[in-house]
Amino acid sequence: MANSSEPKIRHMKWWGWGHEDVSFSDADKPKLWPYLSGELGLEQVEPTPPVKFDDVHLPAAKENAPFVAALREALADDQFSVDKKDRLIHAAGKAFRDLFRLRRGQVDFAPDLIVYPASEADVVAVVKAAHEHNAVLIPFGGGTNIAGCIEPKDRDGRFIVSLDMCRMHRVLAVDKKSLLARMEAGVYGPHMEEQLEAEGVTLGHFPDSFVHSTLGGWVATRSAGMQSDKYGKIEDMVIALRMVTPSGTIVTRTVPNTSNGIDVRSLCVGSEGILGVITEVTMQVHRLPEYKLFEGWLFPDFESGIHAIHECVRHGTMPVITRLNDPGKTALSAAFKKVESPLKQKIGAVMKWYLRNIKGIDFTKCCMMTTAYEGDYDTFHMQRRESNRVFRKHGGVNLGEGPGNSFKEAKYDFPHVRDYLMDRGVMGDVSETSTTWENLHNLYTKTLANIQKAIRDTGVDPWVGCHISHNYHTGASLYFTFGCRQIKGREMDQYLYIKKAAEDSFLQNGGTVSHHHAIGTEHLPWIEADLSPTGLKAVRAIKDGLDPKSVMNPGKILPGPDPLREWGLTDEAIASFNKAD
Repeated sequence: MANSSEPKIRHMKWWGWGHEDVSFSDADKPKLWPYLSGELGLEQVEPTPPVKFDDVHLPAAKENAPFVAALREALADDQFSVDKKDRLIHAAGKAFRDLFRLRRGQVDFAPDLIVYPASEADVVAVVKAAHEHNAVLIPFGGGTNIAGCIEPKDRDGRFIVSLDMCRMHRVLAVDKKSLLARMEAGVYGPHMEEQLEAEGVTLGHFPDSFVHSTLGGWVATRSAGMQSDKYGKIEDMVIALRMVTPSGTIVTRTVPNTSNGIDVRSLCVGSEGILGVITEVTMQVHRLPEYKLFEGWLFPDFESGIHAIHECVRHGTMPVITRLNDPGKTALSAAFKKVESPLKQKIGAVMKWYLRNIKGIDFTKCCMMTTAYEGDYDTFHMQRRESNRVFRKHGGVNLGEGPGNSFKEAKYDFPHVRDYLMDRGVMGDVSETSTTWENLHNLYTKTLANIQKAIRDTGVDPWVGCHISHNYHTGASLYFTFGCRQIKGREMDQYLYIKKAAEDSFLQNGGTVSHHHAIGTEHLPWIEADLSPTGLKAVRAIKDGLDPKSVMNPGKILPGPDPLREWGLTDEAIASFNKAD
């Protein structure tokens, strides 16, 4: 039995990313704001801080007395909350739209009740009562989702419950011979790894949201971690699971593989809470590595970096992390550089001279790659030696451990930057996709141009960058980051117009709607094109069969009759930005 000590659960701040006492500061990054303000054409900045908690007004909580009475027979009093702050924290995820509204005190929907199950039996009782008394249930992990997966909204106006899984946080068992770990779904990333490390193993799943997200949330949304090049995405790690549905509990067997018809386990993975509540997962784990190292590389351009990664994939010599920034993201990363001592500044100047004059690096086109290696002695050194050979073949220059260690130290800080931008009237967001190696550069160039054009259509200067960070035998993911000055009074129309351009470009140019951020509500207008009408029909049939009253997280994955208008973007708004066309 692994260590199951009680964690200190701290939910994130309601208006942004991270805990309330943690924020992003540029005090030690003197180049950051000058770079951003120059790129975005910001001459003057009007501060746009979030409203005070006392100025936020929530919708009045609805009542469902029979449902609450049924729960009180099964759960303890401390497993319920109607506290204003609890309702506010559970009222939204961390999508740009969520934070834009919350920071202005605009809360159109909030759960009527928060419930904290402590066991699968508690979850069964809650799901049974919801089905019998027509209450909506929305599973809640850490609240980090940026696709609208936990929006507490129901078309029929029913009583809504946020089912916070944080008390189901134990690693139940570790099989060191089979390298399996059976865990409760509500365990947060750091507490999970703490328990696993006590047994000498790791899951190897470290998404940007790692500090604030849960195992169940990862499985329900098909999360991808930074080290997916070695460990795979979360669905590659799931061996078995338990999921409570209104029609009963799905239980899959703990075996390495099967030939038992339609893969029910895979139906549960990525289901985003619309079928039931994942309560327990048995995961493939790995022994803790003996050696670890982070490095930085500089490539002449994005295409040469892509060729290097592709060759490593083909030769089976991929590092654990291979994160290739395009020129835009490379310039942004350079702007994050901290204040250096005079000696380090001199060394940096010499290195720049060497790169420009000896290696022929053009700093307007070059691309930074962060790599990481780990394993036993032989694996670690072979992986590093062989991948480095390929990188040099394609013009890569090894920058040493400094850039790699900077990434390692700050790897969970990047989501904080959006709050920093929003405080200054700047929209910043991301869209990610995946495609084949053959199509990768084509999709990249077209989407980069389409997002830039969409931002310019709204009358402001664009900043757009991209990185590759999840690589496969047949292709890779593209992760776009974009930002611009917000148009006062039209901020949401502007954002949705730009976001639409990104998603349209993915589907029109051979990508998928999302590689690892899920569908939720934010990607509903594109899900039918991605799955096909018949594929969507299959999802509806599964939903209707397991959840006939649609009490499980309604409005996610399955779109309504007019998804784009329901998403919030009108034809009039599109036309107003399209005048130049």
